[in-house]
Amino acid sequence: MAGARVNGLSNLLLKAGPTRLFAALGITAVAAALIFTLVLRMGGESKALLFAGVDMREAAAITQRLEQADIQYELRGDGGSIYVARSRVLDARMMLSAEGLPSRGSVGYELFDEPDALGQTQFQQNINRLRALEGELARTISSIEGISSARVHLVLPERQLFAREREQPSASIVLGLRRDALSPGQVRAIRNLVASATPGLTTNRVTILDEAGRLLAAASDENGADITGEGVDARQAAVEERIRRTVTDIVEGVVGAGNARVQVSAEMDFNRVSETSQRFDPEGRVVRSTSTTESTSSNAERGQATSAALNTPDAAAGATSTGPQSNDNSSQETVNYEISSTTRTEVSEGGRVRRLSVAVAVDGVMTPGEGENAAASWAPRSAEDMQRLQALVRSAVGFNAERGDVVEVVNTQFARAMAPGAEAQAGGGLLENLDTMRIIEIVAALIASLAFVFFVLRPLIGALMRGGANAAPQAALAGGPHPPALPSPTAPPC
Repeated sequence: MAGARVNGLSNLLLKAGPTRLFAALGITAVAAALIFTLVLRMGGESKALLFAGVDMREAAAITQRLEQADIQYELRGDGGSIYVARSRVLDARMMLSAEGLPSRGSVGYELFDEPDALGQTQFQQNINRLRALEGELARTISSIEGISSARVHLVLPERQLFAREREQPSASIVLGLRRDALSPGQVRAIRNLVASATPGLTTNRVTILDEAGRLLAAASDENGADITGEGVDARQAAVEERIRRTVTDIVEGVVGAGNARVQVSAEMDFNRVSETSQRFDPEGRVVRSTSTTESTSSNAERGQATSAALNTPDAAAGATSTGPQSNDNSSQETVNYEISSTTRTEVSEGGRVRRLSVAVAVDGVMTPGEGENAAASWAPRSAEDMQRLQALVRSAVGFNAERGDVVEVVNTQFARAMAPGAEAQAGGGLLENLDTMRIIEIVAALIASLAFVFFVLRPLIGALMRGGANAAPQAALAGGPHPPALPSPTAPPC
């Protein structure tokens, strides 16, 4: 039976002819090469992003360095995104970082290394100085952990001639983050860094955004008030979130994780009040100066009667005072006292909590059923437990009855969704570990390859083979020896 099949295949190949046989083999080879290339490309190592948003000049330098290191790359997104094999990403980044690539498209003080700076105007030199300062700040900010890129815009107004007031500098920063958000300490550090490196710039004139357009730090005026007006809601939300996390941590530590729901509403007072008072203490007297004045006067009266003899010079000289005499002594003392005074200036910053409302919902106690399939039973918590929880919450939030704070802790049953089974969880974990897109690409390539073989290649080869097998009978009919003709009825017999 096997020999008959081999002989049939040999006869079929011989009947097909060399031309059709070579054509069938060529088509088969081309189809196999295409299928192999497609499967190899789809099932090969995936590409990973090396750098994105790269300037065209730096992209040319990066690709040239990758070619020298024999690292295959792929350009996407108008040449601004460079992809390499996933296993070579770290090696490529370390190699390029050692050579200072990429520089994030910013220029620093190397801008002044160019020798043609002599013929520049004052305006060009000022612009180059501003560009260099912005580039250096962007590079420094990009080196902070959690920040992938930074772009800095500085506004440094020039002092106008004969102008009494000078416009204050300002700065705007856009950050590309490697994680969801930065900590408040990192945001303050960036503001202080930019303010310290820029002449005349203060921290309240620095605005910071992230790449998603979220405001991280808003500019404020001289009194500390937010210019944009959006910082009030953000500060209130931050206070409420801080109190909510504190209450959630302390309550869930008692009732268990997921068994408490906390909602906080805070009424804030953001008015900034400045108060100056001066107090005089009359008991705290201090002698400042003392002045003493003394005076003495003497007065004598003559006892003789008035006559013409007394008017002569000799009589006046020989006359003696026999009348009464008077002496006057006076003393005056002036003391100046300094009364002690106290001057007190109090500045109340905005952000005080005017009223606080806290609502806490606590789940009860779940008791498992006795049987294997028995449902768990819910039981409320005791009144003593609820009182202790309420006391803990009041202490945690700083409860103040005088300002009207309200704290409510309620025991209620939570509506919980059915937990998936262990098999579903195991299956979900396996699917998460697999590369779903890669599997879909490989399966699609295999299906396309099989469809091409069965619906295109197989009918084409079959048609070629059948054409070769029928070629011999057709050739015999067309040009082979003719069968003997019948004798004509009029022809004489042989």
